[in-house]
Amino acid sequence: MASKLDEHKEPRVTRRHAFGIKADVAENIHFIDDSTAAFPIGRNVVLYNTQSNQQRFLQGSEKGEGVTAMALSSNKRYLAIAEAGSPPIVTIYDTVNKRKRKTLPSQGVVLPDIGSREYVCMAFAADGKSLITQGGAPEWTLVYWTWDRSKAVAWTCSAIDKIAAAQDKHHISRVSICPKDPTLICVSGNNVFRFFKLSEGQLKPAPGGMGKREPQNYLSHVWLPPEDRLVVSTESGDLLLVENFEFKTVLQGSPSEGLSIDALIAYAKGFICGGDMGLVFIFERCDDKDMYRKMKAMKVDHKKECDTPIEADSMKVKSFSLTQQEEFLALTTSNNQIYLLNLSNADFSKGEDAVFEPLAQLFHSSPITGLDTCVRKPLVATSSKDRSIKIWNHVDHTLEMSRTFHSEATSIAIHPSGLHILVGFSDKLRFMNLYGDDIREFKSFPIRQCPECRFSTGGQYFAAVHGNIISIYSTYTCESIGHLRGHNGKVRSLFWMPPDDTRLISVGQDGAIFDWSLRDCRKENDCVIKSAHYTSVTAGCATANATASPLAWAVAGDRKLREFDISTLHSGPQHEPDTGDCPLSTITFSPHHKLLLAGSEDGCVYTIPIPLGSTAPGGATTLASQQWDATLAHSGPITRTALTFDESVLFTVGEDCTLYCYDVRDKDGRVAKREITYAEEILISKSDLEDKNDEIGSQRAKVEDLKLDMEYQAQKHDIQHIKEMKTMEDEHREQSERQYQKFEQLLALKNEQELEFTEIRRETAEKHRAELCKLESDYQMQLQASEDQITRLQQETEQQQKSFMNLLMQKEQFLDKTKQEEESAFQAALHAEKEACNQLRTQEKLLKEEHEEMRTMIEVMTDRDIEEIKERYERKLREAREQLLHLKGENGIMKKKFYSLLKDIKDKENEIGNLFESQGEKEGKIKGLEKDIDALRNEIRERDETIGDKEKRIYDLKKKNQELEKFKFVLDYKIKELKSQIEPRQVEIVEAKQKIKAMDGELERYQLNNNQLILTISDLKLKLEGQQKEIGNLQCKIKDSEIFKNRIRTEISELAAIGQEPKLLREASKKLYQKHVKDDVRRTDGEEDLQKENNRQRDYLERTVESLKRKLVKDADTHKADANRIMGENVILIQEINQLRREAKLIRAQNSAKEGQVSDTVRNEIETNKREIARLRSRLAELDRIQHAMGRPAARDKPPDVV
Repeated sequence: MASKLDEHKEPRVTRRHAFGIKADVAENIHFIDDSTAAFPIGRNVVLYNTQSNQQRFLQGSEKGEGVTAMALSSNKRYLAIAEAGSPPIVTIYDTVNKRKRKTLPSQGVVLPDIGSREYVCMAFAADGKSLITQGGAPEWTLVYWTWDRSKAVAWTCSAIDKIAAAQDKHHISRVSICPKDPTLICVSGNNVFRFFKLSEGQLKPAPGGMGKREPQNYLSHVWLPPEDRLVVSTESGDLLLVENFEFKTVLQGSPSEGLSIDALIAYAKGFICGGDMGLVFIFERCDDKDMYRKMKAMKVDHKKECDTPIEADSMKVKSFSLTQQEEFLALTTSNNQIYLLNLSNADFSKGEDAVFEPLAQLFHSSPITGLDTCVRKPLVATSSKDRSIKIWNHVDHTLEMSRTFHSEATSIAIHPSGLHILVGFSDKLRFMNLYGDDIREFKSFPIRQCPECRFSTGGQYFAAVHGNIISIYSTYTCESIGHLRGHNGKVRSLFWMPPDDTRLISVGQDGAIFDWSLRDCRKENDCVIKSAHYTSVTAGCATANATASPLAWAVAGDRKLREFDISTLHSGPQHEPDTGDCPLSTITFSPHHKLLLAGSEDGCVYTIPIPLGSTAPGGATTLASQQWDATLAHSGPITRTALTFDESVLFTVGEDCTLYCYDVRDKDGRVAKREITYAEEILISKSDLEDKNDEIGSQRAKVEDLKLDMEYQAQKHDIQHIKEMKTMEDEHREQSERQYQKFEQLLALKNEQELEFTEIRRETAEKHRAELCKLESDYQMQLQASEDQITRLQQETEQQQKSFMNLLMQKEQFLDKTKQEEESAFQAALHAEKEACNQLRTQEKLLKEEHEEMRTMIEVMTDRDIEEIKERYERKLREAREQLLHLKGENGIMKKKFYSLLKDIKDKENEIGNLFESQGEKEGKIKGLEKDIDALRNEIRERDETIGDKEKRIYDLKKKNQELEKFKFVLDYKIKELKSQIEPRQVEIVEAKQKIKAMDGELERYQLNNNQLILTISDLKLKLEGQQKEIGNLQCKIKDSEIFKNRIRTEISELAAIGQEPKLLREASKKLYQKHVKDDVRRTDGEEDLQKENNRQRDYLERTVESLKRKLVKDADTHKADANRIMGENVILIQEINQLRREAKLIRAQNSAKEGQVSDTVRNEIETNKREIARLRSRLAELDRIQHAMGRPAARDKPPDVV
């Protein structure tokens, strides 16, 4: 289609997201980095970020006809995209800044005619500076580029048989450049596996290939380290190893079952291959002769509900790609899917099945036939010839739900609420509900092959097409409202007129466009142009004037866009511009933007401003005045378009199995969106809700049970832990005791061993001397016996050999004699049998001749004498019959003899066969005897080797004996030296024993002191804990006192408020008194002496602490380290005690001020202090007892008695 594109103008429609992949592109998946994958969708290439689920588009060329091949440099810096055209072009992008670097061929560069409209495959060199491209049929031109200079260095035809290659569209399937040598190119294809060398500016055939191997269809190949090694895959499933450019072997583990291998990729441990039935094989290097071992065979098995085995097995793996760290493997399949395998978590040594997950979503695998969107939710519904229905979310760019059916879907419509869909199948029309994760049928209608169905704008009605009839139904009652009849051909498109849904526009293949009124289900207006076969229609108001008549636009297969005024529809179109070389296939109208959005058969989306333009002379609208923007999208015809309710997003689907989403912009380039809050409600059936509630209840019960169980287990573990700790402490104590006892035993054993060492050494020397003599005599005897045995064995071998040869000669003579006798007897018997057979045949012949003569004579005699001997007829006839019977009997006897002779001949032949079999058995026996001879010869050779080994062992033993003698001399010398060293060592041992005894005594003293210090420390810790508890109690009491004080203050302030009213004051005072004073409070003498008692106790405690200080200072000389630690702790305790005293004094002072009000509290405090003093007194007494037990003087000052 001729469209005028303004490069400086912001396009009104921009691509946002696309769902699908173009599966027929060579090497159609590449990881640019660990999170970005590049793959073709339609006429563009998408850079998909797997983490953010966002896409960036690399737009194809306007002159191109679609992507045919892709290639990525080894450093992942440059991406090459080949597009079909005349001539075909290659665009190279920088993957870092996502910008176009070069287009091949560039303008002004002279390039020979490659004789094709496409490049079928291409590859970068290892350095990324060179590019090799393979042209398609019929010429199959191979071009070597220096792409950064846009220069074609060399080119040649890669086909072997040019005539056969011209008819084969898949003659070459893979081309690559050697990683080690950038001038060496490998080409593989159907019966083609060749190497080319770039030399002197030309591509010349290089030596190498498959040698004498039968040619096959080589589908792919990959270079493996070292770089002179390739693995080549074939259509029959063989994996061929090529090394040093020559065929070496077929790899073990190749599928080789007629399963083609279409894709190969190298990775760190080996290579990965895949092909028919979605099978993926992983091979790793090994050290054995096979070089590569099959580690895992997996199947891409992400089946849908209704996939048949035939459909699942027809899927092929087309291409592989690895991330830079080789953590993930991406693969594409022939049914337009992309799968991802996590290699970092896969353990191929185990038998677990690998899990292939879709890279993004599962796409349609066949042309999409239906498309619609709703208002209340961001959903898009599509139907396809692959029998699946998919619901997409165009905001999150995800697949919400999918379901596959047993029949093909021809059309689809989604309710404005997003809760229901209407799907036309080949057998019926189904009304279905969208649940949370499922699509379920609600009602069906007997409408077959429904090509178009539509919900009304408000959703209360829906229309469905059946041939040339339009049926109208109520959405909520599913009752028929009426049938619209009037078209003479199939209806192709419907459009509900907003906003009241009382009118419907329809177009069909009969060239008719009808305006229907639904109030009485009749035709209001029409226009018929028989030459137009309409495919799509839309309508709306082109101006903001509410009173203006709406317009309708329709597209047809005659490459014209027609504009009608609906009020004057019968008068024909107002404008009908020609759409150029490519007809529009579908159209929709955006009232807000005043744009017609049309999809064409070349896959482009056109934005057509309204009004269409002026009319040229003759009534035709000229296209030169139009400003139609084209957006490259699909690689096939666009079948459907849809626009969201807010007119901000456009959707298109096509025969290339892809769904495109576009942002529709206003004139300023902004995306105009209405404020829409999408609904989050979903449908759920009552049974599903009850099941979910039951499941939630059961899960909650399980959680409670688990909590109780966990608590019980925790308690059980704590108890078990305590028991284990106690057991371990006991075991540790017992083990310590056992170790000490063992130490004593080892010490005693050491002394005994020192005493026994001299005797053992002497006995060892004597024993060694005796054993040495015995070994020498034994070796001499064994040597003599071995020599005698060798002589005897040699004699026996010679005798056995002579006897065996004699026996063999006798058997051969006997066999020859027997053979001759049997042959002569057989020949004689055979000759006799042949003579007997000849005699029998001669006799049979004579009898037959005699019988014929007699029969002839009887007939003649009978004919001659029949008249003369009529009276004797009966007698002669009887005689003739008797004679005839006699002859028949003789004939039967001769036949029996003949059959018996034949049987004898067969028996003789069987006997001859048995003789031949016996002859074969005898020959087999002869062969067995020959094998026995060989075995005996091998045994003789083995015995010779054994004799040689024994002679070698005797020589080694002699040599070892000499070394032992040398070792004996060295040991004697060392024994002398050890004797000279024993006496001073014994003196040192005695001195060490004395030191050990002294250290043991000192160790015991230290142990006693440590035990005493441990007891003291534990006592002080207990005392500290008591003081901390007392502080806590005092803080609680202070808090209670403050609360009580605040309450009293509040109540007194309330009394002050009513001080002017004596009656109320008296009543309130009485209530306050009754509330707080329940018993008579009297002042006691004990309360007056509280301060004195406190001072007396404080003095006692201070004196006690001073005495403890003195004792600690006294013990510091012997236990300095322990005393310093204890002194620090005592200082901290003294500070805490003084602080507690000050706090107690302050508290008592405060309490004495309130003694009239809180006498009960003070009394309780006094009792608590008395108990604490009694406890401290008992503790001091216990400390005195401990000091007395340690031999230290007791404290001189005793605490006074408590009053």
